[in-house]
Amino acid sequence: MLFSEMAECFDKIEGASSRLVMADYLAELLKKTPKEEAKKIVYLLQGKIAPNFEGKEIGFGEKLVAEAIAKATGFTRKEVDALFNKIGDMGMAAEKMVEKRQQSALAKQNLTLEKVFSNLKKMSQTEGTGSQELKKKLLAELFNSSSPREARYIARIPLGSIRLGVGDPTIMDAFAIIFTEEELKRKKFVMEVEKRLKEKNPEKRKEEIRQKAKVLLREKIEAAYNVYSDLGEIAEILKKEGIKGIEKVKIRPGTPIRPTAAERLPSAEEIIKKLGKCAVEAKYDGFRLQISKDGNEVKIFSRQSEDITEMFPEIIEAVRKQLKPKSCFVEGEALAFNEETQEYYPFQVTIQRKRKYEVEKKAKEYPLNLFLFDVMCVNEKNFMNEPFHKRREELGKILGEGNVIKLSEMKIVGNAKDLEDFFEEKISQGLEGIIAKDLNAPYIAGARKFAWIKLKRSYKGLLQDTVDLTIIGYDAGRGKRTEFGLGALLVAAYNREKDLFESAAKIGTGMSEEMLKQLEEMLSKISSKKKPARVVSEIEPDHWVEPEYVIEVRADEITRSPMHSCCKKGGKGFALRFPRMISIRPDKKAEDATTDKEIGKMFSNQKRVSLESPGQK
Repeated sequence: MLFSEMAECFDKIEGASSRLVMADYLAELLKKTPKEEAKKIVYLLQGKIAPNFEGKEIGFGEKLVAEAIAKATGFTRKEVDALFNKIGDMGMAAEKMVEKRQQSALAKQNLTLEKVFSNLKKMSQTEGTGSQELKKKLLAELFNSSSPREARYIARIPLGSIRLGVGDPTIMDAFAIIFTEEELKRKKFVMEVEKRLKEKNPEKRKEEIRQKAKVLLREKIEAAYNVYSDLGEIAEILKKEGIKGIEKVKIRPGTPIRPTAAERLPSAEEIIKKLGKCAVEAKYDGFRLQISKDGNEVKIFSRQSEDITEMFPEIIEAVRKQLKPKSCFVEGEALAFNEETQEYYPFQVTIQRKRKYEVEKKAKEYPLNLFLFDVMCVNEKNFMNEPFHKRREELGKILGEGNVIKLSEMKIVGNAKDLEDFFEEKISQGLEGIIAKDLNAPYIAGARKFAWIKLKRSYKGLLQDTVDLTIIGYDAGRGKRTEFGLGALLVAAYNREKDLFESAAKIGTGMSEEMLKQLEEMLSKISSKKKPARVVSEIEPDHWVEPEYVIEVRADEITRSPMHSCCKKGGKGFALRFPRMISIRPDKKAEDATTDKEIGKMFSNQKRVSLESPGQK
């Protein structure tokens, strides 16, 4: 496949006005993509050359990309930098430089997708002496043969700023569009769709069948992705075997599962009303880890499906010693533990363990305990569809003696008083709160359902709870903050249904000088003058950024605001009042942010609390 076909589609997506239009354009491209190249297109759409858990990064600095552009076009590095500083987009700078190039390559050829992907892969694998020069040569080789439009994306991909606004949900939507017509020819599938129909009018019913079929296919694709979090591999299976192929996808050792997520409720009474008799576990504020054991092979994954195995040597050793089965897939929370005081450190201390260097030194300084709370697979038997009480029972059976891995503290409660007592006990021990779990619910991968409900100390008032919001922009520093280049952050909640980020607050407090420096360094690399496609905001910051980083935020309350777009209705959305930044959450990806629906529920809950306790602030 020619790279020009991909670049043409990317260009159309970049100019698209809605996610539905994006999905249609992407479906056109994927439909004509050869089956052996579908995986590569999906990875490049994700800004990768491999799934997260393989740890193959293609991110390079602007300096290297600028030098490659200069090498290929005959312009000076100074001229490339000047143009980049003027327009703020290395991709557009590359496009203009290639258009006006002062030299032409002798061996110019039409670029293929395979060639672009191959060079990027070689760049990611190149290390040691002379590696920078080789990377520059490989990238310049692509610019030599590229058209101006191709150059735009060749420059952006290594920088991790492809800027199409295409998230995983849009890629899955595109595949659902592709297979709708084909699957509607299968009688068994049509019968499955018809069970969902509501429309009685024959003409309208035809359209409803198409819509319901697309939704059902999207669910099947996502179900496969939930247990095998490699969307490139899912794409290849779809192209080779169709929907029947992904229906056979199952848990595999060494490949992470997309984690389930908890909903929120404001009180013990509401949790009992929702779940009845339930399990209540301590909520630890540490690393959420998935662990795959296959014989002596141990893999540890973050909630973002990154392979972080080498960061936790004591957990690897404990898994080999304490987990009895030959193979299993378990989940737990790891916290740094202070042996002297017998207390758990806060998250800001635990996060220091997430590092590639001085691992052994930090392991001795901040040893971890791992609290297991779920099991998904044991000796190739899938436990995800088993009720929670059976999974918990199995977890107890497979855990052997030892000091590092323990079961999370849990209690079965049947009334609000017992749940409240357990909650208060955990708070007094310095923990975040509790997680209540439906005893009969399966493990719902990749989704936020009321099978799990969290209650944190924060829910005991108007809005003392913290929320996780995604950074979508920032203002340049003014006054005392001029030297840091950053003064305030524009942050957003995540609309899961629409795969959009909706503005919810502008934050200028709670950031230390060290945080300001760190944030500016992180955000300047992904800044843009153009609003990202998945961002909905009427407030315009000095710099937009791709939705990538999540921060923890505390606020006094949620108010109605005409300025912000979160849950906007009747000209007003929701906004945080007096928001303060608490911490950067590198363990969470943009889509892990608090959702628009959660913000709406928190607004309703605080309103009720305010009415019940008018004197409470």
